[in-house]
Amino acid sequence: MQDLRKNKRKINNKQMCEISNIGEQEVRAVEELDRGCKCNNQNMEQQQKNNKCHDKHEKCELECHCECKKHEKVEKCEECEVISESCTVNPCREECCNGISPSYSTRNASPVAIETNRIFDSIQFRTFTDATGPNGQTLFFDFDVVSVRGNVPSRGLAKVTVDEVCVNFSSIDITPGDITVDDFVVTPIENDSPCDTVFESLVCPIRNATCCARNMGQNVLFRERGLNATVNDLVLEIRGHCGCTKIVALAYPAIRRSNGQLCRVDSVEFRFNTLASNLCVPSSGRTVTLRQNYLNNLTVDCISNAFISAEDCNFDCNGNIRHDCDCDCDCDCDDDFGCDCFDFTIPSGIDLILCIEETVSALIGDQVVVLADTGFEPRVVDTFANVCRFPGCGEE
Repeated sequence: MQDLRKNKRKINNKQMCEISNIGEQEVRAVEELDRGCKCNNQNMEQQQKNNKCHDKHEKCELECHCECKKHEKVEKCEECEVISESCTVNPCREECCNGISPSYSTRNASPVAIETNRIFDSIQFRTFTDATGPNGQTLFFDFDVVSVRGNVPSRGLAKVTVDEVCVNFSSIDITPGDITVDDFVVTPIENDSPCDTVFESLVCPIRNATCCARNMGQNVLFRERGLNATVNDLVLEIRGHCGCTKIVALAYPAIRRSNGQLCRVDSVEFRFNTLASNLCVPSSGRTVTLRQNYLNNLTVDCISNAFISAEDCNFDCNGNIRHDCDCDCDCDCDDDFGCDCFDFTIPSGIDLILCIEETVSALIGDQVVVLADTGFEPRVVDTFANVCRFPGCGEE
């Protein structure tokens, strides 16, 4: 495009060189015709070159870039943001981090004697069970439709495809069952853990001379009967769709009374079967600390079928129902209108499942020698910069 403009200018300049022979009047007419175009590079040197071209009738090429902008509206550009010369990265801490991972070798490590709990043996149970109502009663769910975005058939059942289920609760309380380790004495230790997921017991084994002579531990049977968990303030949020209609319903745990009505409850229970496995403990008869650590996960099994139905309740301005219906709509109006009442059901019910991973460890107190780096230093958070100085041993 630039070359085409230059060629066009060259042609015009050549024509002006030829027109200069016609006369002063015609030259003035051409100059008035070209007065609307302003050259970007009009300086004294270029004007002298133009005058020389017209006076001597020579062929010349002018490099003046002219653009006609007679009726073009010039808009003023304004800055849309503040431009800063000095910028720093936002010093927000990252979500993930790495713990202390000291690295050492035999060059900078030395043997250190310590007294600690040593893991003699460890087993892990993975189990799950379904929810029940309080005292083991059959659990039902009472539904409330809180959001319907779209149309629902006014008569009959419309199938709803469940997209996701959100589980909401305030806490999960775990109650360990009765612990037995063969016929040894097991004494629970008071649980001071704030998370209520770690429990400990003291076990007093009987010496096994055969295993002790072979410098081996003795195999015993660990049993836990009556493990249960309680989930408080449970509410399930069920999100699904019926065609293009988006539906959100809340499911509250409930039990059915003798008259058939549902009564909502504040908590649900999970009762587990007996957990049993072999566990190795010292054969010397040394006291063992039995530590139980629980991890849990509350989830819902597949919901294959769900249905929603709607009933149109027509009210007048006084709040009187015009047609028979069983729904209860809160309405306010200046004229006759209608409102929909929805009924949400899951015929097969909801299978609420609690998964538990329990790790049982047999710990024994021991005096051991470990290879350690005694020059380890923690990460320093220097709040006072160089104001405070803490000297080491022998320093002033």
